[in-house]
Formats: sequence, structure tokens, C-alpha cells
Amino acid sequence: MGAGILIARMMSETTHLHHQLTEILRDRIVDGVLSPGTPISERELCEEFEVSRTPLREALKVLESEGLIQLFRNRGAIVAPISVETIEDKLAVIGALEGYAARQACRHASDEELATLASLHARFAAEYDPAKPEHYFELHQALHRKIIELANNPTLRDSYTLLSRHVKRARIVGLKQHRQLPDVIEENGAIVRAVLARDEAAAQLAVEKHLQRVSETVVRYFRPR
Repeated sequence: MGAGILIARMMSETTHLHHQLTEILRDRIVDGVLSPGTPISERELCEEFEVSRTPLREALKVLESEGLIQLFRNRGAIVAPISVETIEDKLAVIGALEGYAARQACRHASDEELATLASLHARFAAEYDPAKPEHYFELHQALHRKIIELANNPTLRDSYTLLSRHVKRARIVGLKQHRQLPDVIEENGAIVRAVLARDEAAAQLAVEKHLQRVSETVVRYFRPR
């Protein structure tokens, strides 16, 4: 095997490892296994996952870019606190992106694609249980990801996906504290009905109204009392 091929394979394996580590650590932070302020020990994680420091450090850089950890020069890392202002700003941008996506879905989605959106809402309404915030969140996100998908805009999709990762932790923690979500099924129903009717203005307004309420619910929990 040539040196070039060997180096390429080693780089590919390192990249694969750092993606895996990123996913595992992200899940632990988002799910609350690692709470804000928890120190992150590179040595312990390297031993746990049986990896070198290189892929681990790459994973930590990704998590820092997502606002999930804080890296300190020569002092290691901790799980980042949840910033009310940052979460509020990012949820506002998500609302704007999804409002635009709803308008595009009205214009471009096929009837078959709209039927799939309606089915996702029907499942959400049937399975919604405020006592299971993680399940609620996944059902909710499946519906809203579909709206993003129907916009058929890769740049929009990528921006939405990144921001959604940034706020997922705060949203789930907030949901656990505010389990009774008023009119959440009706709010999402209004979005779906507007998109099915291809009413661009109504779809955008319904999305923005719903996500503003989501933002208020989340921010209310984290704002200092």
C-alpha cells in the first residue's frame, strides 16, 4: 500500500471517529447527562472511547461552535451554560427561516408531498403526550423539518439544521419544566392547513406565531427570576 493511500485512510478514519464522538457527546449534553458547568476530561473520554486526543479535540471544536461547550486555553473544557439571549436570538432566526420555508412550500410542494405533511401532523396530534417531552420534541421536529424540506432550498436546510442543533438542549429542558403547552396541536394544525391551502401569507404568519410562543415558553424558564 502506498504512503498516500495509507495517509488518506488514516485521515478518513480520524474524521469518522470525530463525527461519532461529536454525536455521542452532543446527545449527552442535550439529554442532560452532562449538565451545564460539568468539566470535560479529555483523558477520561479518551480512555472511555479508546481513542487518541486528535479526533476528540476535533469533536470538542464542533461542540464549541454549536455553543454546547466552552474551551479554555490550557484549562480544558466545560459544558456551556445556557444563554437566554443567545437562545432567544437563534429561535427568532429559526422562526424567520421556517416562515420563509412555509411560503416556498406553498409554491413548490407537490400534492403528494403535502399529503405527507398532513400525515405527520395527524401522527403528532394522535401521539402528543405532554408528559413525554422528548417524544413530543421529535414528533414536532419531524413536522417542521418536513416544511423545511418542502422549500427545496439546501442553504436554508443547512442553516436551519445547524441552528436547531444549537437550541435543542434549551428547548427540551424548557419543555420538561412547561409540560402543558397550550394549543400546540391547533397551532401546528393552523400551519398545516395554510400550507395545504397554498396560502403563503397565512402559512408564514402561523409558523412565526407558533415559534414565537415556543421561544417565550423556553426563554421564560431560563430568564433569571
